[in-house]
Amino acid sequence: MEVSKELAEILGMFAADGCLQKDYICMWGNIYEDKDYYDNIVCPFYSKVFGKKITAHEKKSNSVYGFYLCDKKVVEFFKSLGFSNNKTYTVRIPKEIMESEDNAIVTAFIRGFTDCDGCFSLMKRKGKYRLFKTKFNTYPRISISIVSLGMINDICSLLKRLNLKHTSGIERKNSGNEKDAGWIWVRGPKAVEDWINIIGFNNPAQYTKYLVWKKFGFCPIKIGIKERKKILKGQLNPLDFYKK
Repeated sequence: MEVSKELAEILGMFAADGCLQKDYICMWGNIYEDKDYYDNIVCPFYSKVFGKKITAHEKKSNSVYGFYLCDKKVVEFFKSLGFSNNKTYTVRIPKEIMESEDNAIVTAFIRGFTDCDGCFSLMKRKGKYRLFKTKFNTYPRISISIVSLGMINDICSLLKRLNLKHTSGIERKNSGNEKDAGWIWVRGPKAVEDWINIIGFNNPAQYTKYLVWKKFGFCPIKIGIKERKKILKGQLNPLDFYKK
């Protein structure tokens, strides 16, 4: 199968949140934050690429929203790209993406992965900054944290290729039961704007944070996508979330 932009984005999604079993694959997101993303992006992409009508549903017992795709040919296809049923610590970017000369393919994979397993956050500044920056969440950061250090290296390699400024490292775990985790940060207004222009977000759970920040210069934390949508529509005042 030729790697299209839609397939590349699917592979990014699956590398982040997919699960491969003997007879099926599945993907699950947050039942509260990811419904729009699954209904408008994830399921339509899968339906188009694999020629099957995919519809997401709730699994309230686990607070997730997603789907099963029961098709052995699809399972074998994902296996052929290097995915396994125990990919948490070993998942890598398929060589079809890493070796692609088309930056649109590369950015689609990174976008799919970050939409599912990344985070757009805003922080308060500490130190000698204006009161506005120390009181409100104004400083933007895109972050990825995963235990597959190979995936961290792969993503960093592609970000360098795209000339996207970032930092990376390893968080060492002291507990014997925990694995070290690799992380990537894209920090500051300039770097974040470069990310938006080159890669972007398709997940409203991430993108609405960016839109609120762009409109108001800050975005409250510990609120959900419903509140952010109301803020963007003028139905909620973001300042109200800072009142004590």
